[in-house]
Amino acid sequence: MLAAVMFAGLLFLGAASTEASESPPAESAESVATASSNTASDDNDGKRKEGEKDRRRILLIPVLVTEPAIGEGLGLALSVLHTKPRASAGEGPKAATLESIEDETIRGEAPPVVSAVFGGYTNDGTWAFGVGHANNFRRDTIRYAGLAASTSVTSHFFVQDAPIEFELEGTLVYQSLKFRVGNSRLLFGTSLSYFDATNRFDSGSGPSVPPEFLTVDLREIGVAANAAYESRDNVTMPSRGQFVELGLWRYEETLEGDYDYWKPTLRFLSFHPVGRRFTLGLRLDVATVGGDPPFFGFPWVKLRGVPAMRFQGETAGALEMQARFRAAPRWIVFGFAGLGVTDDDLDFVTDSDSIHSAGAGARYKIFETQKIWVGLDVARGPEDWAWYVQVNHPW
Repeated sequence: MLAAVMFAGLLFLGAASTEASESPPAESAESVATASSNTASDDNDGKRKEGEKDRRRILLIPVLVTEPAIGEGLGLALSVLHTKPRASAGEGPKAATLESIEDETIRGEAPPVVSAVFGGYTNDGTWAFGVGHANNFRRDTIRYAGLAASTSVTSHFFVQDAPIEFELEGTLVYQSLKFRVGNSRLLFGTSLSYFDATNRFDSGSGPSVPPEFLTVDLREIGVAANAAYESRDNVTMPSRGQFVELGLWRYEETLEGDYDYWKPTLRFLSFHPVGRRFTLGLRLDVATVGGDPPFFGFPWVKLRGVPAMRFQGETAGALEMQARFRAAPRWIVFGFAGLGVTDDDLDFVTDSDSIHSAGAGARYKIFETQKIWVGLDVARGPEDWAWYVQVNHPW
């Protein structure tokens, strides 16, 4: 399923980026399209202000796709933001940074409720269209996220460093439900993924495809148990705090799927302010599999400058550091570097001892109230340069 989500997720998350990181934003969910309409005269009219908070906002969002694995393209997402009343002071979950967990709390707010219809196409022939919805209930003690899409992913699977083109076309469904523990920052929940597709390899004059991956019609169905802890000060451009998420996926033939395997995952993000203008960030992503996954089920190294699915293994991970400088109230610049690792237990992959990337980027805060940043990252991986149009923080 991940090969298809790689593209469809880019479009939906572009329309609902705050849900992707599983954390409440620092400010209430007001739409970009109506931010400029909240004038001083509105502030003097209390009834009008309350009425506008209950209105739905409709946004038409262009999404630039620049992932090297699927090419460059353009997507469009029509999203509806259903705003909810702000929690009263003292209500709702509270969080603390690890540096001051004993004596400082940060009051969080629920993420926005977003519905989106999206579609897009890249120059490599990858396309997707579908719908997505993110919601929260009972003052953000329950969170839901769902996605349904049709997609065709044209990309490359590597056998001994030789690219083999594949075309994976089908339907995917993703559902996630999480529950908060009391008034804490701990969330526990479950997820479901369903992917029904046909696949075609085009090896040309390259190496032959491993026989176990020659399935033409495939169905992958999995369920997961998830646990997360969140203490970042905000999700669009964090300056302090941590985010930790553990996931345990199980894909089953007894669920009418074609594969049996486990997939544990770990994600850790940490942000530390240094003075008034500098922020240091650290990211760790690790995943492993056990059993018989499809070729796109093996974990891969996730770094800017490294195409998706380029370096795979039964275990794959990435460690990345980033230094950020606030050059002006609305401008930030940063540099980053990362290392990736895979095991060498698979016969069809090459042992990769030097998976690395480095680069730089910049962001401009285009909307102050919603803390929305846009910009560009340029990175050099072990083989080539890549560039990415980004909204908010890349992690």
